[in-house]
Amino acid sequence: MGAGAGGESAPVAVKEARDRKQEARERGSKEQEVRVGSEEAGKRGWADLYDFGGTGSLVHLAHANGFPPGTYRPFVRALTDRFHVVGLPARPLWPGSHPEEMRNWHLMADDLIRGLDRLGMKGIFGIGHSMGGVATLWAAVRRPDLFRAVVLIDPVILSPTHSFLFRWLRRVGLNPRKGMIRQALRRRRVWPSRQACFERYRAKPHFARWSDESLWAYVEAVTRERPDGQVELAYPPEWEARVYATVPTDVWKSIPKLRQPALIVRGELSQTFLPQSLAAMKRRLPHARFAVIPEAGHLVPMERPEEVGQVVREFLEEVRKQGSGE
Repeated sequence: MGAGAGGESAPVAVKEARDRKQEARERGSKEQEVRVGSEEAGKRGWADLYDFGGTGSLVHLAHANGFPPGTYRPFVRALTDRFHVVGLPARPLWPGSHPEEMRNWHLMADDLIRGLDRLGMKGIFGIGHSMGGVATLWAAVRRPDLFRAVVLIDPVILSPTHSFLFRWLRRVGLNPRKGMIRQALRRRRVWPSRQACFERYRAKPHFARWSDESLWAYVEAVTRERPDGQVELAYPPEWEARVYATVPTDVWKSIPKLRQPALIVRGELSQTFLPQSLAAMKRRLPHARFAVIPEAGHLVPMERPEEVGQVVREFLEEVRKQGSGE
């Protein structure tokens, strides 16, 4: 079937991506896996598609700032027996990209639209987490033909009050995310090995609610090997900081324009997608469904991958059944 119908087989583009990857292996290529893109992809202006595998209707997953697609493998596992999940790495993972290219997050939505168009994907399911949730929302509003339904997982949508305050602070030359920007730029970039990186992260309170499996998925996704045998960050801290510096305050005008079936997921302890934002979204999206995952924060798909995966799976299956008239 074609991607436009959202049916049971993936577009030809996905198969071609798999074939190219297999050919590279057979040639003994040193090319990095699709989670961090390739030199050839950089010359084209994008990073390679990350293919989680699976069978069934096509699902696109848009990742968060600082967390490449492979980080979501434990979460995606709940979906792949019924859905084929793929993800386009965002611009920070494109080889040769520069943070100065981005004035605001609308570029992320534009990149997503262009990427899906390039691969011939239409009428698919869209999942987005954090930054990826905002990109997916905007893409679905601008190009409703691309998505038959969307899932926004703890999207970076400031409350209307916080949006106003952020705009005011920026007008007077202040950035309310200054602390996060500084922290990103100070992030350690090189480790002796992935094991050393894992052990360092395992000791951090930030990852306290992550299982070892989820943390390893992140370490493997966010690092790449260097010629000297060490590993380095594949997600540039300069890009991470730029994303924090340009957090959007203009999302609310787009939310009522979302027409597709939608599921909005919030981590109960999230300090990003606050209860005020959730309540405001409920008023503006009366047709949407909402779920709150207990004892989880902003990184809820990594902290509670099975629970979030089951909630998302049930929603997608229901939308698919309604579309097929079952």
